[in-house]
Amino acid sequence: MPYTTPTSAASAASHRLPRPPCVATDWALFLDLDGTLCGYRDDPADVALTPRLRGLLSGLAARLDGAVCILSGRSAADLQRVLAGLPLPQIAEHGGAGVAARDAAYRAQLDAVEAVLRAIATAYPGTWVERKPSSCVLHYRAAADHAECLESAVTPLLPLHAGLRLLRGLFVYEFAARGHDKGTALSAQMQRAPFAGRMPVAVGDDVTDEDAFAAAAALRGFGVAVGPRASAAARFRLADADAVADWIAALVGDPAATARS
Repeated sequence: MPYTTPTSAASAASHRLPRPPCVATDWALFLDLDGTLCGYRDDPADVALTPRLRGLLSGLAARLDGAVCILSGRSAADLQRVLAGLPLPQIAEHGGAGVAARDAAYRAQLDAVEAVLRAIATAYPGTWVERKPSSCVLHYRAAADHAECLESAVTPLLPLHAGLRLLRGLFVYEFAARGHDKGTALSAQMQRAPFAGRMPVAVGDDVTDEDAFAAAAALRGFGVAVGPRASAAARFRLADADAVADWIAALVGDPAATARS
């Protein structure tokens, strides 16, 4: 389910997407982390759950009998750090976690790409490379003016490494495992308890979430886009991470408000 750029008409229509209905207790929720539950930071290591959000997610898992999954591009170790103590299933690296550990040839391709990305980062101040266990990312949030040059530099790597695909996310170029994406991860998770038999709802802000939106729709669920980015597959939209938190709070109550009362 590859993502394709929306046409102008589709883009305009996606910006008019309505707010999603209230969360129902027979749903299975798949939530992105960065840009969806938490705002972006220049350094991803600075991202942390607020006490309010931690309480909301705990309450959400209880109301949905555990059918709440964090579906993220972050590494498994990063997710465990941010979500420490929360009883939530976690899917890391866009569903590709563990591929490198199982496949030496894939790991060699990733090593080769990492070497080139590090050379590119040296040439473009403000960019930096993050090596995850099964993917490698060039971050350029602090060098956004160089996006076109960076695209030209990284794209030729793709045909040289058959096991990799290139994800063009928000201020990132990420080389990840071909055949693994948030859509395949969502579909697999929907075969397991407590997700099986529920309606899948995917919530995310980035291009990489389009696969999850499409997979949810194929299973008679839907996607919720977060933020201003035009979406090709979402049916609803929420403005930002604060709106996502308020949406969850409508079902579980607001622990911050309870603490103040």
